[in-house]
Amino acid sequence: MIKMEEELKKKNVLDLQFQKYLTIASTSVIIAFTYFIGISIAIFAKQIKLNDFVVIVALFAVSAAVLGVCARLFFNATFHLRNIPAVVKSL
Repeated sequence: MIKMEEELKKKNVLDLQFQKYLTIASTSVIIAFTYFIGISIAIFAKQIKLNDFVVIVALFAVSAAVLGVCARLFFNATFHLRNIPAVVKSL
């Protein structure tokens, strides 16, 4: 009886971890997509002038930072998401 309760607790914790990493992955995709849409609208509305080298370098640096963080969070979350089902099966 105690062993079953312990396994149930472990599965609940793993379920919470799965939910956490799923939320992180989906949020990072939404942030990256929103960033692309915002940059596209700014370029089409001519708020960002692509003729200036300094602006292009600044845009590249900010884009690399934002998309780099989003990619890191996404791949880290998907790595954990792939491992959780194997741990659940082993219980």
